[in-house]
Amino acid sequence: MRETRHIVIVGGGPWGTYAMERLAALLPHTESADAVHITLFERSGRFGAGATHSDDQVPTSYLNRVASQIAFAADESIAAASHLLPRRLRPTFAEWTRDAFARTGEEHYRIQPTDTPRRYLHGHALRDMFHRYTALLRAVPGVTVDLVAAEVTDIEPGGGRAAFLVHHSGDGPPVDADHLLLVTGHSCNRPAPGSTAALLTAHATAPYIPSAYPLADITPDAVPPGSTVGVLGLGLTAVDLLMHLTEGRGGTFVPTGEGGLLDDLAYRPSGQEPAVIVAVSPSGMFPWARAENAKAVDETGRTHAGLEHSARFLTPRAIDTLRLRVGTPRRLRDEEVRQLDFERHIFPLVVLEMAYVYYSTLLGTEAGALLARAAEPRYHRFLHDADETATVAIADLMEPVQREFERAAEYVARAIAGEPIPADLARYAATDAADTFLLTVFGESRTADRSPWGHATDPRDHRFDWEKFFDPLGPEDTKDGCTWQRGLVAHMRRDHRAAAQGNLRNPTKAACDGVWRDLRSTFAAAIDFGGLTAASHRSFLTEHLRYYSRMSNGTGLEAMKKILALIEAGVVDVTVGPAPLVEPAPDSGFLLRGTKTGTTRTVEHLIEGRGHAFDADHDLRPLYARLLRRGLVRKWRNPGDTPDEDFVPGAIDVTRDFHAVRADGTVDSRITVLGAPVERLCFFQLSAARPYSGSSVFNNVAEWAEDVLRRLKDDDPHG
Repeated sequence: MRETRHIVIVGGGPWGTYAMERLAALLPHTESADAVHITLFERSGRFGAGATHSDDQVPTSYLNRVASQIAFAADESIAAASHLLPRRLRPTFAEWTRDAFARTGEEHYRIQPTDTPRRYLHGHALRDMFHRYTALLRAVPGVTVDLVAAEVTDIEPGGGRAAFLVHHSGDGPPVDADHLLLVTGHSCNRPAPGSTAALLTAHATAPYIPSAYPLADITPDAVPPGSTVGVLGLGLTAVDLLMHLTEGRGGTFVPTGEGGLLDDLAYRPSGQEPAVIVAVSPSGMFPWARAENAKAVDETGRTHAGLEHSARFLTPRAIDTLRLRVGTPRRLRDEEVRQLDFERHIFPLVVLEMAYVYYSTLLGTEAGALLARAAEPRYHRFLHDADETATVAIADLMEPVQREFERAAEYVARAIAGEPIPADLARYAATDAADTFLLTVFGESRTADRSPWGHATDPRDHRFDWEKFFDPLGPEDTKDGCTWQRGLVAHMRRDHRAAAQGNLRNPTKAACDGVWRDLRSTFAAAIDFGGLTAASHRSFLTEHLRYYSRMSNGTGLEAMKKILALIEAGVVDVTVGPAPLVEPAPDSGFLLRGTKTGTTRTVEHLIEGRGHAFDADHDLRPLYARLLRRGLVRKWRNPGDTPDEDFVPGAIDVTRDFHAVRADGTVDSRITVLGAPVERLCFFQLSAARPYSGSSVFNNVAEWAEDVLRRLKDDDPHG
């Protein structure tokens, strides 16, 4: 009798789409005597998109990636993929929208490769590609596919014909599973005991909304027109929320005809929005606008990787050297890891690499190489003896670079003025430093007397100041609320000009994009699977990861121009500033106190404007708590010197091939966990897959699919 092998995928969002694509590519080439039954659960019923990327969400939310840098299928850059689908089944999002516009003529599909699209459009594309891949699978002899619009509530050992029984909220009995892929995506948490959220939930005398999503639930009845609202957070979730409460209620943004290249926007209220939205966060700053992505003009995505920055200092080899020379040995389950301290060992290299990219963009690659060579002796010394504080290490690494920059800037100033070049500056005459500087500052119109992007025209005024890079508003304690807001507005205007110049021409944006984004695989190599000490891992999440989010992971210029317009219209108030205290007001509402600015605001409604990090213990959904109780999974722990110093970020413990680790420490290779549940053990798990980039997202899914289908050939269906 022919046996049936059961593959169950829990989660039908983007990761579920990627998984179905891999199975559709592999199963036609898989020899097995057994039938294959694939069951995919998606509690929202929006198969392919899931809830976060749903095609029926509010239309005001943006993605934070350009259209040509979103893919749906593995390509030739994915080492783990043994078979690929035909090219026509592997479009980028830019290609998909081009075809959709040609087919329908609908304007919302008229997307350029470098546009930052609305999120619901990504949902349209995901659902379409998902159903294409599902149709391919159903056409394979011996393969059946069931799509179940229900939530998986529990998984228990099968004890009989299948390895597991999957319980769900839909009609019908539990579903058999021999292999499980858990890709459940974003969720929400119950407030942790003692947290601010718990205090607000327990003691607030006015409505506190603990999650911004789904935005459609934040209706005019929940937050009435003309009311006062507090938003906790200034990141991507908060941007979504601000757009929903304003543009989503009929407000419009119109060009002012001012702002030069940028064409500033003004907000025209509808009368349905709140009277004021007081927005706060620990930094008091919105994320920087993503630069116009000059690496992404090719709609196929093929050329992007060739334009990405290649590290000179912050390299995997440097990380390995630091581990060997200064790492702290720590036993983590079945391996010893020499852990690093991000602040002391890695952050100085981040700053040095950013300076290298900044100067190479400002003065050209040849001049940048001269500056980099000046840093080499101290760089190698640092790799072998990194025992100073970050501030001391950065000063030591940067001193020869800055000394060389002063020479380069002097050469450029003299060359532009037509002055004689001294012998000690002659080596720069062989570079294109002067021409590159003029192009950076003035663009193609190099004879202009003002920079269209607001750059200083003296090269000596372009010194890389890392502290201003990371803290552009300067000391917080000397500012009142109005001064803070004026400073933030001025910074946002500078940032928007820089974003308009793009990530290959603007030195600041090139440094942020080239290091924090292009080198994410190096950051992952340094951090993932306990690469940092417990204390450093904790501080990385609260400090350095915020740099990444703020400096390189914001949304596009269009959305951020709207945020600026809302501030200038008085609809959004950011005068409370950084490090706020939030508490219920004595009578009703909430108090938002600026510990740095001294500004206090009272609001009637309060909304959590930050996405919830996955935490298996506090997840509102029942699945992971039940898996923990059954011992099928456990939470990952980064051990400190004592148990009290351990760091437990909430992620599910998995092996390096993402198989679940049980409560007793054994590995269950039949359970694979990817995406949000392992974020903070492995970083960048929440990213959309990119084309022709060797995407870790696609590689991880491909390794799962290849492994599962290899097991289909085994005699033992239970692995």
